[in-house]
Amino acid sequence: MVLPAGRPVPLNGTAEPGTELTVEFGTQKKGATADKDGKWRITLDPMPASLESRVLRIHALLADAEALLQDVVVGDLWLCAGQSNMNFPLKASVEKQEALEAISTVDVRYFDGQSWMKLTRDNVSGLSAVGVWFAMEMARRQNAPVGFLKIGMGGTGIEAWIPERAFPDSEHGRRMRPLVNDPQVLKAAEEDAADPKVYGQHRLAKWGLARAVPASLYRKLVEPTADLPVRGAVWYQGESNAVPDAPHGEYRLWLKSLVASWRDLLHSPDLPFIVIQLPDYDPGMEENRAAWTRVQNEQAAAAQETDGVWVVETKGLGDPTNIHPKRKKEVGIRAAAAACQHLHLDGANAK
Repeated sequence: MVLPAGRPVPLNGTAEPGTELTVEFGTQKKGATADKDGKWRITLDPMPASLESRVLRIHALLADAEALLQDVVVGDLWLCAGQSNMNFPLKASVEKQEALEAISTVDVRYFDGQSWMKLTRDNVSGLSAVGVWFAMEMARRQNAPVGFLKIGMGGTGIEAWIPERAFPDSEHGRRMRPLVNDPQVLKAAEEDAADPKVYGQHRLAKWGLARAVPASLYRKLVEPTADLPVRGAVWYQGESNAVPDAPHGEYRLWLKSLVASWRDLLHSPDLPFIVIQLPDYDPGMEENRAAWTRVQNEQAAAAQETDGVWVVETKGLGDPTNIHPKRKKEVGIRAAAAACQHLHLDGANAK
């Protein structure tokens, strides 16, 4: 795993009630006692980023039992989220071979919400191409370990990624609220999941929805990250909101609400957000092209109007005939360059 650098590191666990424990990592040794519910918590002191692989040792004193977590490093953990272009796997990109050769030169770890793995050429191909290139470039620039967690679902609108309480007070926001718990909408979502249809012919389209119910992915995918000490977030979404009938300025409102609600959930009011702008694409009809451009512009506007949010331009990296361009390396690298520039991370050295 990757423990967060430069901040206190909370560690939680369970044991028999009343069990006295010690936790050791590097030069630190901390004690804790499991409470009546068997829960314990200790906090390690802040540590600098380090490429040194160490063991995290948890020892139950009287029972003389211990748990050893191997190959633990100290660095940054980033949350990468969005729809299909964030999900796009490395193996389908044109830079797959280049990534396989580069992965051995950096220390990148992936967290799937349950377990960790260190990335190698044998296990990286199925992961997010943008996430992998972003993490590799962050690790290269900082000479430090980087971990990332990807949450994503293709064909989903931004409305699914925000809690109902944070929906904008707009006509569209007010229209979305009743759909959050509507039995017919929820049933349609279940049927879509069991029997997927071509996008646009899916059952949720009846309500003008993409492939997820409003607020549903916030509950399912975002809320479980609440206690993770993430350094920042990379957001790559908007394709499903580039529709002709969307009110002007609406996506900007939703993106700003998403940033605020995620920052609140992650207990980080200044959490950095890297927003990847939609790449060049020609959806056909003039009204569809206008809608695509509108989302691009509103992504930039939301970033300009919100402290700690930066947009990454993807001009020249799209494919006019493919909504899923296969060039992902430069997208990830540009996102990492933006993060390092704005957070002054270039040239950092791990010990």
